[in-house]
Amino acid sequence: MLGLATFLSCKNNQTSTEMTNLTEYKKTKFITTLESQVSDSKNSVYCVTLLYAWDKIRKVINAPLKIESKLQDLTILNNSKSYLNALKPDEYSATGEIEGDLVRAKAVFKKSLPYETALKSFTNHLIFNNVKVASFGIEGTEYIFSNIITILYYENDDNFVIKLQPKDKLHEIILYKSEGKFKTMLEIIAKINYYIEIGKIEVKNDNLNWKYYLDTQDIVVIPKLKFDIQSNYSELEGNRFMSNKKTYQIETVWQRTKFTLDEKGAEIQSEVDIAAAFDDLAKPKRLVFDKPFFLMMKRVNNKNPYLGLWITNSEFMVRE
Repeated sequence: MLGLATFLSCKNNQTSTEMTNLTEYKKTKFITTLESQVSDSKNSVYCVTLLYAWDKIRKVINAPLKIESKLQDLTILNNSKSYLNALKPDEYSATGEIEGDLVRAKAVFKKSLPYETALKSFTNHLIFNNVKVASFGIEGTEYIFSNIITILYYENDDNFVIKLQPKDKLHEIILYKSEGKFKTMLEIIAKINYYIEIGKIEVKNDNLNWKYYLDTQDIVVIPKLKFDIQSNYSELEGNRFMSNKKTYQIETVWQRTKFTLDEKGAEIQSEVDIAAAFDDLAKPKRLVFDKPFFLMMKRVNNKNPYLGLWITNSEFMVRE
């Protein structure tokens, strides 16, 4: 029996943090793909590196894999295509090799996305799930930073999509605040894309375009996020599959994900007319991420992200 080990790393490195085991985060889980289920009560972390490493495993074996249908997590991982083109080949490294009876793959990704100009760091501005947390954004006259923060869709203060534009114009950070229930990140991304298409139409409507411009009475408040987590995927370790009449057992799947977000950086039907139900008089917008929200980092020309975070609690947030 051959063994298989996969080692992965996804890093967005601004400031150093101490690596912590996922077991220390009781309300967080790592998911392997955008098709994997997210939780209503736990933070969910996705990074594309796991899929790049798995793809390298397939290429090293160089023969079709046979996986029992009962191994649902491994089947989802093997069937996922949402990682394709998430990154350019020169933006990550993935290597694979056979060492005796061991097939090994490693994938590493690092990306820093600072803003052109730092946003404002806040104190005493945000309480998330009854926890006081550090935050950043814009307020009042800081609307001059609207070239960094763009409203992609706005229904109300509990349902909106904004974009943070880093200095690197080929990448973008999108945040979506929602009270909806979702099964997977792919569902969340589909909803975001649907709303963005609505926004493209509404911004051309003289009665609705006020929703897409930041004014001096508007405020944007985003929690500062910071974590450095390592974890083994126990749901994959021990799984067996066959290829070319050989049986493989996954021995180790390890991943490290490091992420920082702060003031320095880091789909449509005729229902579009529903917007007509909104008041056509401009009113202040409070774009405050004080409830569950989704964050994704992606290349501008690709619909699927290389990093996805479904945030339901304050474990990743910097406390005040």
